[in-house]
Order: sequence, then C-alpha cells, then structure tokens
Amino acid sequence: MKTTLLTALASAGLLATGFADPVKEEAKKPTEAEKAQALVKHQEGSEKVSIDQDKQAGNVQELIDEQTNAQVIELLNQVEILMAQATDRLEDANTDGDTIAIQTEIIEKIYEAAKAKGN
Repeated sequence: MKTTLLTALASAGLLATGFADPVKEEAKKPTEAEKAQALVKHQEGSEKVSIDQDKQAGNVQELIDEQTNAQVIELLNQVEILMAQATDRLEDANTDGDTIAIQTEIIEKIYEAAKAKGN
C-alpha cells in the first residue's frame, strides 16, 4: 500500500522528481494557453490521485475489519480519516503543502500500524 501511495503521489507531481533549472525557467515564460493546459493537466492528475486515494481508503477499511490489536485498529482508523481528508482536498485539486503533510502523516501512521502489528 505504501508503494502504491508513493507512486500515486509521484505520478500526480506531488513528490519532487527533480529540480528546475532557474536559467531555463527565466528564458521561457509560459503562454496563457500553456498555463491553461497545465491547469487542466493538474486538475486531471489531482482527480486521478483522489480516486486512487479513495480506493486505498477502502483497503484500509478491510484491514481494520481483519485486525484484533486495538492499537493497530486505532492507527488504521486515523489513517482512514486522514485519507478521507486527502481525498476531499485532491478532488478540489488542492495539492498544497497541507495536502502533502496529510499524505506524509498517512504513511507514518501506516508504518506505526505495521510496527504495532509485528509486536
């Protein structure tokens, strides 16, 4: 699940995959058409990630149903709530720092749940 989430974030452009060359960036200013096209692409990518996020939330619900460890259940419940928040933000094409922070918190809680389950 962690790999799927990271892949989804990377495909939506939410994880940096490289750094822009400031010299090249200054040389070419985007046209209004390019800006509009980029906005549409961003919205489409955000919508795709929100759908993936919603599917992953369903997977978390299944995991919760299978658990007997109270700590794991609580962590997965928190993950499910955070995923719903992230899905709502992504549906609105909101990919700001707060959305990324929510995604990071999801990953951390999944990791905590995996550690707790191992005990």
